[in-house]
Amino acid sequence: MIPIELAKLSFLQGISLGQNFLEGKIPEQIFEMKTLNRLLLAVNRLTGEISGAISNLQSLQYLDLHGNMLNGSIPRGIGKLDQLMLLDLSHNRLSGSVPGSAVSGLKNLQIYLNLASNMLVGSIPSELGALDMVQAIDISNNNLSGSIPPTLKGCKNLQFLNLSANMLSGQLPSGIFSTLDLLISLNMSYNQLHGEIPASLANLKQLISLDFSHNEFIGEIPKSLAKLTKLMHLNLSFNQLEGPVPDEGIFRSLDANSLQGNAALCGSKYFSSCKSRKHQFSKKALVIILVLAAVFVFLIVFFAIFVLKQRQRLHTRSKGETYLNGEASFAPILKKFTPTELETATGFFSDENLIGSSDLSTVYKGRLEGTGQAIAVKKLNLTQFPSESDKCFLTELKTLSHLKHRNLVRVLGYAWESEKLKALVLAFMENGNLESIIHRPEEVNNSARSWNLYERLRVCISIANGLVYMHSGYDVPIVHCDLKPSNVLLDEDWEAHVGDFGTCRMLGVHLPEESSNATSSAFQGTIGYLAPEFAYMRRVTTKVDVFSFGIVMIEFFTGKRPTGLTVEDGVALTLNHLVERALVQGMHAVLAILDHRMEVAGEVEKEKAMGVMQLALSCTLASPEDRPDMEQVLLSLVRLYDNKGA
Repeated sequence: MIPIELAKLSFLQGISLGQNFLEGKIPEQIFEMKTLNRLLLAVNRLTGEISGAISNLQSLQYLDLHGNMLNGSIPRGIGKLDQLMLLDLSHNRLSGSVPGSAVSGLKNLQIYLNLASNMLVGSIPSELGALDMVQAIDISNNNLSGSIPPTLKGCKNLQFLNLSANMLSGQLPSGIFSTLDLLISLNMSYNQLHGEIPASLANLKQLISLDFSHNEFIGEIPKSLAKLTKLMHLNLSFNQLEGPVPDEGIFRSLDANSLQGNAALCGSKYFSSCKSRKHQFSKKALVIILVLAAVFVFLIVFFAIFVLKQRQRLHTRSKGETYLNGEASFAPILKKFTPTELETATGFFSDENLIGSSDLSTVYKGRLEGTGQAIAVKKLNLTQFPSESDKCFLTELKTLSHLKHRNLVRVLGYAWESEKLKALVLAFMENGNLESIIHRPEEVNNSARSWNLYERLRVCISIANGLVYMHSGYDVPIVHCDLKPSNVLLDEDWEAHVGDFGTCRMLGVHLPEESSNATSSAFQGTIGYLAPEFAYMRRVTTKVDVFSFGIVMIEFFTGKRPTGLTVEDGVALTLNHLVERALVQGMHAVLAILDHRMEVAGEVEKEKAMGVMQLALSCTLASPEDRPDMEQVLLSLVRLYDNKGA
């Protein structure tokens, strides 16, 4: 529990107790500490409501309570904290509406407002538009309804806006995009938005990521989206879009997943050619055909369900009946492959198709019979895991089946037989992994690539995007725990994808905190990339991944492995200490430790190289509280990438 004695420190300005195991309610006495400017209690087990007495903390600038089990409503008294620059109440159990009166009082909010992953209802308050200095707003993963308020155009400094996974409806107010010209990331996926995608999105010249997937948008894709030259990530899948796909800009390199679920699209390499519209059905004929088709589909679905029910009754008599309910929960999402299919695809798991191996698994390249699709099959080592691995495998696979992000390696399916076979079927990445790029370029396609500073930054942005999604884009934070270059894979367009996420957890290696085996050596991560609190105390928070990401950044930009020591002036230095020493010595020393294959030309690139090293070093600080979170890291990377050549 938080000791009430803290309140006796009458001149205390900051309380930072994040990422511990603190329980109980926040003591009422804390809200009488009128000199506090920082109250940071994130990632604990705090319960109860946020007291209305919080309005007494008139000097408060940073309030971070995310990652607890706080319930009740957002107190209106928060609106009296007019010095507040950061408010993060995400990943709790808060309910009720977002009080507009509270939002309107937060006019000094500059960094971000994060209310994601709660149980908030009602509409987005129009008062949100009064936050004209805020840089990021995240209200995703709630139960908000109604339309998007046009007053959002008042958030003129907004760079990140995430309203995904709600029940928002109506059309997008096109007028807001004329003033939000600093937006870098816009996510409105998994809502019920309809109407046409406004062409005014073309005003967002700084936009790097745009996700409108899983809505009800109609009409054609605006050709103006092709003019967004900085756009790196675009997802318009599962809408009701129609007509030709633009053939310029990002659409030239867009993969099929970003447009799937829009049956009426045409053109591009993923859809049939656009046909002439001279011979169209009348509306009446079209309605009749649609009704008949719907009846036909209903009958097929009814028959299929009947057959599946019959088969399920037969299966429940088998030895594996204990696990079938768990398997059924993700079976509609992921394809279940038979052992024979995977044996055929991989040449009976032949050594010729071996890609890599570890104590935990062996990975084979394969090609599916019939479709010819290239796949990677990760065959898990059954001898390494406890007897409960069947249950853990199914539970974690259910989670993995819902993790869908451009920068995570896509899970296509699985194969499972109790005590016989556990395997994941993954999308095959044509250009191998980042470890080979850094240390064995001769093994990689197009190894003559120069990999300049901006190309490396782009890879880092892709990795950071994937980690941000894992940390804050799902119901609960998911920590990778073993991020390293060999777990970063590159597709045919050299886009980075984080792989091996959750594999160890999937197999029960990440045991519950209450378990006496929680410190066992079943999973030790990888030496050189482990955060100190994880290596020595097995403390797992999202900051573990931040540390590993910082090491990966340093390794990518210096070409040096973190597992060796560099001797300078007779002193043995670790990789992050080498960077720290170079930053102290200045620009010349920093340039001297960079990868000699990476040309850094001009003062702008030299300054950016310094910025890269400073950011990477901040990620590897010994105390997890001192490290930035991945959202902050992503924002910094995007700024470094921005204005290239300026």
